[in-house]
Amino acid sequence: MSFLTEKGEAGRMQISSQALQDLLLEGYMSDLFSPYITGKKFDWTKYLTVNPDDIRYRREVLKVLADNPDLIRKMTELTATLQLITQVKDEQPGEYGAESFREFGILQEAFNRMSVMKQSLEAVKAQGTLPEGLERLLTELTEKLSANYREDFEKQWNTRTTGIERIGSFSVRFNLDEEMHVTEVALASVNLPKYGKAKLFEHSRDSRMSDKITDLAPLKEMETPAEELMEAGLKNSQRILYRLLRRLTLDLDELYQDLVFYLGTLHFCSEMADHNIRLTFPEILPQAQKAFRAKDMINPVLVKLNPGRKPVPNDAVFRDGGEIFLLTGINQGGKTTYLRTVGTLQLLFQLGWPVPAADTAISPVDRIVTVFSHEENTELEHGKLGQELETMRGGMEEATEYSLLLCNEPITGTSPMENLYLSRLVLSSCKVRKLRGIWVTHLYDLASRADAMNDEVPGSRITSMTARIIKHGDSVDATYRIEPGAPAFRSYAREVMMKETNRFHEIRENGKKAEA
Repeated sequence: MSFLTEKGEAGRMQISSQALQDLLLEGYMSDLFSPYITGKKFDWTKYLTVNPDDIRYRREVLKVLADNPDLIRKMTELTATLQLITQVKDEQPGEYGAESFREFGILQEAFNRMSVMKQSLEAVKAQGTLPEGLERLLTELTEKLSANYREDFEKQWNTRTTGIERIGSFSVRFNLDEEMHVTEVALASVNLPKYGKAKLFEHSRDSRMSDKITDLAPLKEMETPAEELMEAGLKNSQRILYRLLRRLTLDLDELYQDLVFYLGTLHFCSEMADHNIRLTFPEILPQAQKAFRAKDMINPVLVKLNPGRKPVPNDAVFRDGGEIFLLTGINQGGKTTYLRTVGTLQLLFQLGWPVPAADTAISPVDRIVTVFSHEENTELEHGKLGQELETMRGGMEEATEYSLLLCNEPITGTSPMENLYLSRLVLSSCKVRKLRGIWVTHLYDLASRADAMNDEVPGSRITSMTARIIKHGDSVDATYRIEPGAPAFRSYAREVMMKETNRFHEIRENGKKAEA
């Protein structure tokens, strides 16, 4: 049972691994969850939802957690314990010894942490501020504690583990050869009279077959029968203990992953606060409205990659019913970053997270589709153009009327005239299908015909957007501001090259001075 959804399993927003790479989100998101996951990748994409109720549901939980730091601390401690349980449960037991049994003390810690978390939730509930999501977490903890642990679990655990490292706490059956060496052995019980109060391991033997030797296993050669007996007893006992651990923790996996999701969310909010980045919860608009409005939006990936430098904020306002931005402008002027920022905010919104922007209102999409021009794969027979057209075809097939399509110079492997022809053809198809998205291009003739295409082809509105610049005589500077406007018909590649060359020479000269 998950406490992340209000009404069962919600519809999931789709996004491919390639799209996550194109948006630079794969590593960024993994880093947010990495403190709470060990040894395996956390599939956070399964929490992407198109259900507005789920988005609201998660927001309520986050708001209560933000107002209760002590509750966050208890959640963090419980998650850390469940993380250790997952590690032990997933291990493949090899050599066994008395030292290994100490790992199972984590069961007692799990009991304690779950109990403390339960008490903390009950305290918040007593104040009348517990949202439905945390109410279900409280119910889940109560059920798991009741099903897997006795009321006197801690007392029984202490009784059972006292002397657990001595072979006298086990009853073992074995076969001997003619030289009185142990050849086969099996654990009969772990409840000798001295440890009779420990009931947790009762299932480890079948009382109806107490006289039958079961699970006999051959032993490797050892120096003395006593050492053989102890080694065999510990080996069989720990195998049973691992089975017990799996039984007790198998249904904790979903709880563990839900807790990791919320802690990753809080980690994101904390990082943004550390960089003085404002976060807001967008207004949730109907999917059919196809709306996206954000003022002063910032890409969180840039915040992390450039600590101490606040990215230039931008606005994005897609008109209702579907709109495609044709984005042109100066090289290295922030066009691709703008495209990635829109995609990132859409994704964060559909996780139920706040977004780094102000005055936001967004409609859910069923998927985010990216079509980026990548380096040519020389192993393919049809060349770069063929590769690009194949990628474009796949993106068009994947996208629906309610998708967000992000194209970053999708066609480059041919002449400008053929590129223009192919781009107009694909763009017209996007328009007719009423798609919403951004198309970054250096084809100024394509952007200049935006109004004509709106008159000639029905469907989504096409709007020309441009990266603004500041001129200084023969040089130009990028402002990294993206605004509506006619294309300037120049990418200022020469000016950008000269600026980068001068910067390179300056760095090299400074290096020489430092060496001197």
